[in-house]
Amino acid sequence: MLLSPVIAYGVRRAFLLGFPRLRAWMQGAGLRCEPSIEADNFDFIVNLVSLGLGVSLVPHRVLALHPKTRPVVRVSTEPRFSRELAVVARRGGTRSDDLSGFLQNVLF
Repeated sequence: MLLSPVIAYGVRRAFLLGFPRLRAWMQGAGLRCEPSIEADNFDFIVNLVSLGLGVSLVPHRVLALHPKTRPVVRVSTEPRFSRELAVVARRGGTRSDDLSGFLQNVLF
């Protein structure tokens, strides 16, 4: 299935130089895309999609930042694409309120 038009996050970096796992996942799911717009800001990408200018793959957490009234919908995919993240902090340091908030509210 060809997704078009596609609004891509940093398409040159993501599809040409990196994220080989994402490319492999898309091929395995039978998805092809030819990005027509490149943007380096997820909020901007969601706004473009809400205006009907295309579709995009964005991290799940991005949609949590947008009101439910926005005309975008999350489409579940199988198999699900995921990646591991690690949080690094200073050894022996105390956990700041900012770090605690980040861990509780952003990495959900």
